[in-house]
Amino acid sequence: MTALIATGTLHASTMNEMQLDGLLSGNTLYLNIPAGGPALPEGGIVPFKYGADGSSSARLSEELTLVGKWKLEHDHYCVDWTNGPKNSCTKIVKTDDGISLIDYKSDEIRGKVEKIVPGNPEGI
Repeated sequence: MTALIATGTLHASTMNEMQLDGLLSGNTLYLNIPAGGPALPEGGIVPFKYGADGSSSARLSEELTLVGKWKLEHDHYCVDWTNGPKNSCTKIVKTDDGISLIDYKSDEIRGKVEKIVPGNPEGI
């Protein structure tokens, strides 16, 4: 699928369920979150862990780590955070300049992948 990204007219390809499973399951993604969001107003790099068992966590700050369960939903994935938003759905697109996570409902960019590390190196 080709799409326009809010930040420009890059060619983009939305990942399918098999690609999402390979990218997320058992890995920690380090996302560069843009400034201005409610959870991280100043922006920055945030580790998101996607356990092979469906567990998920994200360390937003020293004081706040979100904990929840994630699941695949065809061309996107959703997380029910125990201490945050429920049914938070995200699609992942590969663009000319990297991999971006996009809010499934609003099409707003949630963050850009800086690196992917197997396992849970942050212990979150």
